Amino acid sequence: MANVEKLDNISSDNAGVSESSSPSKATRAVTRFFVRHSIGMLFWVVVGGAITSMLLTTQSEQNDNNLLPTTKIQTNKGSGWYLGGNDPEHVLTTLPAIQSLDELPESWDWRDYNGTGLSLTTSVLNQMVPRACGSCWACATVSALSDRIRIAKFKKTGHLDAEVVLSPQVLLDCGMRSFGSCRGGDPRYAHEWIYENGICHTCTMNGDCFVIGNPKKYFISEYGTLNFTTPEEFQLEAMNEIYHRGPIVVSLYSLTPEFKQYKGGYILRDSGEYPGTTLVVSIVGWGADNKTGVKFWAVRNSVGTHWGDRGYFFIERGTNTFNIENKGAWAVPIV
Repeated sequence: MANVEKLDNISSDNAGVSESSSPSKATRAVTRFFVRHSIGMLFWVVVGGAITSMLLTTQSEQNDNNLLPTTKIQTNKGSGWYLGGNDPEHVLTTLPAIQSLDELPESWDWRDYNGTGLSLTTSVLNQMVPRACGSCWACATVSALSDRIRIAKFKKTGHLDAEVVLSPQVLLDCGMRSFGSCRGGDPRYAHEWIYENGICHTCTMNGDCFVIGNPKKYFISEYGTLNFTTPEEFQLEAMNEIYHRGPIVVSLYSLTPEFKQYKGGYILRDSGEYPGTTLVVSIVGWGADNKTGVKFWAVRNSVGTHWGDRGYFFIERGTNTFNIENKGAWAVPIV
């Protein structure tokens, strides 16, 4: 049974959102590229924001719906990702250990750094431009990593640099036979690929593909997944990671009317059980409603700023609503 909780302490205008999140710049997200799954790939599909957007064609919805998982996920382990197997990780550092949520701020949002009004997030991407593509996994991966580049540079220099928006198209082109395509993908293996090969920034604003010789590459020093067994442990792990290093990548079940029709200004709440996840997104912060006390995650989608709260949504925290607390992945950029 789904319901919603109106947000009392966050307006739908979201003044903290970066000005770079305007629809004109969101068009950089996806260039012309449609591919098919590799036949031998092990997966249960992440179809992505292609389902959630009202811009999809009927044929696109039919294609994606044919790929929905049919079995329910019983445990946190192994749920929410495109490929099976052990989590690929390369972990070098350990964050400060915390034992309780009380050790972290009651609210935190990288769109409003430490309550200063300064946004350290990057543009909301749009996987529907120039055409619908189930590349939520690529958009969420590069968005979170782009944020972390900006955050790390700010912490290092004290100055707000121009945003660097990494290219989701690179992941689509290079991952089509191994970890993803326009029919879904896996952020964990995208992180592994970036670690090994590096990734360039988005170089075109109008959807046209062209080759750039010797582009600047960005690398990551380490990458991993959240390690948890209970809902409270997920919160501890996720909030600790977000607070110290920046947004993380998660997945959720998006094929509900409540999610598709989300207009912003309220918290999504739902006690139903759903079969796995269908959309990859990035969590940029958390908080609690001033009147009701309902805890929430602040999350970025990748279907442009026309959707939700300028491309973001709020969803209840600590209840695994829409399976959003099933998995989490992160990477540390080299700056």
